Amino acid sequence: MASSDPEVGEGPDVPDFLATQTVFGNGGRPPVGLDVLATKVAVDFQALTSETGDNCVKRNLEALREATGSDAMCIALFDPDQKSVERVAGASGLFAPFDPQVMKGDSIERLPYLARTLGHLRILEMRDTLSPRHEFAVDAARFAELGMRSLLVCGLSLNGQVHGFMALCSAQPRDGWDANLHLLLKLIGASFATGLERLRVARRVARLEERYALSLPSANDGLWDFDVENNTVYFSPRWRKMLGFDEHDPHVWPDWRRLVHPDEMARVQMMIRDHIAGKTP
Repeated sequence: MASSDPEVGEGPDVPDFLATQTVFGNGGRPPVGLDVLATKVAVDFQALTSETGDNCVKRNLEALREATGSDAMCIALFDPDQKSVERVAGASGLFAPFDPQVMKGDSIERLPYLARTLGHLRILEMRDTLSPRHEFAVDAARFAELGMRSLLVCGLSLNGQVHGFMALCSAQPRDGWDANLHLLLKLIGASFATGLERLRVARRVARLEERYALSLPSANDGLWDFDVENNTVYFSPRWRKMLGFDEHDPHVWPDWRRLVHPDEMARVQMMIRDHIAGKTP
């Protein structure tokens, strides 16, 4: 999307998605397939695991930093209350005068514009943190204090709430950031947010399963689960034992409809239909 704003925007239309020549120029450096690298990183980020997550993120950030010729690349995540920068993963060049890791623990008050305005995959350019636009002067002052003169930032959201950002950083001011890099950050940012959300859901499910495994025996209750749409019922071993069935026999299918009074069956069936149709909670 084109933008006339000299400081913030998506850049001009991109004729060649992640074209290597556009990103690196036509100098003596051998061409690198940034599009191939971006695809690999996107796949890696979507497949994040608890065991390999940190190493995966660090390795891929370093590869992207080197491929884009940036001084540093980082991912900063806010705490759940959005009061501070809780975690920072970063990769810095050998001669970079700054390390994004120093942002860890910073109060969000030091980055108010980013926390307030960045939406999911929204891009912000800071072309010179020593001469910033008025609205993000506070944020720019913090980045300038760290030695970052220009940044390309992409917002990251989880469950509809801004949860952090991904950024390419330079020690020198820039006239602008290449539009291909805008697309690169959006692609990588979307994949990272997807992988992080999938990882969090998996952890939550694991905690719920552990809680269920611990609580069910102590509750001494039988559990049943009726899948109305597929007309199947699950009966826990404890349930089967309590009602006199073989607790180890999974093929127990007592018909609950026989327990419903004949005069109530029509009303029960109507309530089930309303529930499936979404008319009742």
